[in-house]
Parts: sequence; structure tokens; C-alpha cells
Amino acid sequence: MDNINIEQIMADIKRDIKEKGLTPDMLSFEDIPYKKTAQGGSPAEAVDYVTSHYYVQPYQEFTGNPVKVFFKKALRKVMRFYVDPIVMEQNDFNANTAIAIKAISEDKSKDMNNRVETLEIVNRELAKRLEKLERENAELRSIITKEQA
Repeated sequence: MDNINIEQIMADIKRDIKEKGLTPDMLSFEDIPYKKTAQGGSPAEAVDYVTSHYYVQPYQEFTGNPVKVFFKKALRKVMRFYVDPIVMEQNDFNANTAIAIKAISEDKSKDMNNRVETLEIVNRELAKRLEKLERENAELRSIITKEQA
């Protein structure tokens, strides 16, 4: 197994940066978009995003040079037999995946709600038992203190 020389790698990177003429203000990670989920929010928002954006539009409106637009449209008509079935299959897959993800998230939330309700009932019962035991304990202490006096 080869040893990795981090200092050499960093020196190579710094040399490449100098050769390309990049300055530190050009090298920022803040320019790189990063989101944990599709909307950068909660998993529920990601599920909503998936269920509302599963459809892939195979064709978009062409603009620009009329000659290029003509050739693009002609090529699109020629390739339609190949592109349409693939896109439709992808749309079916996306729709089924969105349905499955939504069902799983709803099942988990229902399960969690049921568990919370069960735990709340158990907690109330335990609080009642604790209160009863504290009363009994107080009565026993008062009896013991009366007997000792």
C-alpha cells in the first residue's frame, strides 16, 4: 500500500492555483450550492418536493437562431421514437417512487403518533400510581412518627 504524502498534494494544489492565476477571493465554497434536501429544509419538505416534481418534460421550447431551431425541431421529430418511451418510463418510475416515499413517510408518522399516544397513556397511569404511592408513603410516615412520639 502506497503512503499518501499530504504535504506534496497540498504543494501541487497551491502550485496549480498560482499557475492558473487564481486569487483567494475566486476560491470560495460559498459559491457552491449545497442543500441537505431538495428544498434545503426538513425531510417532509423533501417528500413534498418529490411528489410535486416527479414529472420530466421531454421537450422544451426552442428559441434563438431560426435555422438552428428548425434543425433542432427536425432532429427532435426524428428522435421522438427513441426519446419518448425512455422519458415515459422514467416518469412512471418517478411517480411510483414518489408514491412509495409518501406512503412510507405517512406510515412512519402514523406509527410515531400511535407510539406517542401509547406513551402518554402509560405516563398518565404511572403519574397516578406515583401520586397514590406518595400519599401512602406520607400516611405511613405520619403513622410511624405518631408511634415514635
